[in-house]
Amino acid sequence: MSGLLSGLFDSVLDASVVFSFGRSGFRRHARRFDPGDLEVDLSGKTAFVTGANSGIGKAAARSLARLGARVVLLCRDEARGRDALGELRRETGNRRLELVRLDVSDLGDVRRVAASLAGEPVDVLVHNAGVLPDRRVTTPDGLELTLATNLVGPFLLTGLLVPALERAGGRVVHVSSGGMYTQRLDVDGLFRGGPDPFDGVVQYARTKRALVVLNELLAERLSAGVVTFSAMHPGWADTPAVRTSLPRFHALAKGILRSPDEGADTVVWLAASRAAGRPSGLFWFDRAPAATTPLPGTLERAEERGRLWEALVGAAGLDPAAKGPRGAARGRKRRTRGS
Repeated sequence: MSGLLSGLFDSVLDASVVFSFGRSGFRRHARRFDPGDLEVDLSGKTAFVTGANSGIGKAAARSLARLGARVVLLCRDEARGRDALGELRRETGNRRLELVRLDVSDLGDVRRVAASLAGEPVDVLVHNAGVLPDRRVTTPDGLELTLATNLVGPFLLTGLLVPALERAGGRVVHVSSGGMYTQRLDVDGLFRGGPDPFDGVVQYARTKRALVVLNELLAERLSAGVVTFSAMHPGWADTPAVRTSLPRFHALAKGILRSPDEGADTVVWLAASRAAGRPSGLFWFDRAPAATTPLPGTLERAEERGRLWEALVGAAGLDPAAKGPRGAARGRKRRTRGS
């Protein structure tokens, strides 16, 4: 009876969101974690982490380095990346940490970095970089900045690195957001620049919803089970991005927010543990599979999923005749930056 009551109590707390996504939720969920899951040696493995200079990306990079992996920090801001690199080397004692400058919103930059990594082993690819702008910004590729950073750039990078991931039997981890629960997949809205008038929070949540759907599509369409694709959301973590992009939320919730390490725990678990090696395509929260559409009206139609794939292939400039996003990139006419 006590176990039943405990389970019911946990269900009530999880339904509250506040007591699930916050620090108390992580610590309650962590009671079920198997500590042996992360007693692994990643020596000889290579992990690439986007947005690794702060927050959840930096915490994930630190943990993977402590497990012995060679960790490559993929950072847009080279100066901040160098600071993070030095700090992580001192903290972990791992000299196999490296920095590569990458602006994941710039598709030309994504292609440049992917080409420079040709022949590299890719055991783990963590898509953590994200933005939440307060106004509409258009990239030189003609894409709204949130869409380019959170969705199209990661799709292109994954596609270009699929052969290396397949050789290694690698893992791809997509960092989503609990905000995605509030949105339904809307391909037209995403690709026409977001809500009008622009609402950065809504556009961010929509890209994170699309990222979870994309994770499922990649698992269905690519690699014949050789590569494991996973998506997760970290709960509410106290990161620089939250403080700057959501200052009101941070001011109200700072007393209950998770630490970056707590937010990154499932990222590391998905990247490193034997327990998370299969199945592919799932959405995870605190090391457990989670429903993706618990709210009414958020389940997308099958046709919309197909339209998302087609839109991403087109936006990334990939060969639509290729099987999946690994096809040769085609040149795209660059457009003028606007807002």
